[in-house]
Amino acid sequence: MPDIISQDFIKVWQERGINVLFYLIKKWYFLLLALIVGVVVGYYTKPDVKPTYTANISFVLSTGDPRGGNGLSGLAAQLGFDGTGAGGGDNIFSGDNIIELFKSRSLIGSALMAVVDTATHQTLLNYIAQKKYSKFYEKNGPFNNNPKTYSKAQISVYRSVISYVGSSFIVFKKDKKLIFYLISATSTDANTAYYIAKCILGETAQYFIDTKTTISATSVKLLQREADSLGIVLRGTYNSTAAMIDRTYNLNPSISTQRSGTLFSQAKAAAFAGAYTEVMRNLEIAKINLQKETPLYKIIDEPELPLAPVIASTTRYIVFISAIFVLLMLIILVALRLYRINNINDKSAR
Repeated sequence: MPDIISQDFIKVWQERGINVLFYLIKKWYFLLLALIVGVVVGYYTKPDVKPTYTANISFVLSTGDPRGGNGLSGLAAQLGFDGTGAGGGDNIFSGDNIIELFKSRSLIGSALMAVVDTATHQTLLNYIAQKKYSKFYEKNGPFNNNPKTYSKAQISVYRSVISYVGSSFIVFKKDKKLIFYLISATSTDANTAYYIAKCILGETAQYFIDTKTTISATSVKLLQREADSLGIVLRGTYNSTAAMIDRTYNLNPSISTQRSGTLFSQAKAAAFAGAYTEVMRNLEIAKINLQKETPLYKIIDEPELPLAPVIASTTRYIVFISAIFVLLMLIILVALRLYRINNINDKSAR
């Protein structure tokens, strides 16, 4: 019995659906009218969208594992540093981590301090603030290069600019198997898009390189300092040895005691010379290791001003508004049809 009722129920609603469909086909002129009204309304209410500008920069950034130099001897370890360069287990910049690095608020803040106009020494922060917050900039500008000294009002605008810049660009890899990246900045101002892409890329790449080469650069500095110190000591030792030789020149061969000072100075000079040679050898190895540790960074393609504008199409907006009007007309027609069917059924039941 329940199966029969359910089948009858489904059959009734199928018939009603078919009737409603035929009813809508007969009322096609109402749907056409709704479509025309939607097109007209969408055309005259379309928003006034400014053209946008996009700056694309493709670049190469190698994020491979560091390649340690195995030539540094035990002397490097005695100086208090790792002569093999950066640790091989450091994978902080592997994979998509470098992409997240671009979105760091600290790096965006540093990029905002980059000079975009060498004639006026205007920073990116002042340029964007002058464009987006002109009234505020006239009263509270310009910004200096130390955010810690900003007033509360300046800090609020400074944070807003950071958020704006962070949402105005994207960074992605063209292919996971390649080391080619692309940074794309979009803005309603051509110069803003261009400056954001350039400054963000420059600041992040420099931070990346400095971080990857910190240990190797420190090794070179320490070895260079040690080599300079040994060079001074060795030069003084040679001078003192030469002075002793001059004082004992043409000495009676039978008197050897006075030559002891000269022999000791010569031995000390030889020891310092050996240490100096070893330090210089390790210094050259450290310099080579630093070159190996320096990541490969090269811009492939970059935009040129003026950028081409991209005018937003209003077709989608008009189609969207027209679809809403047609959908509303369908709902109204179906509601009226069901209402009439219910009234007829009620009258027949009475």
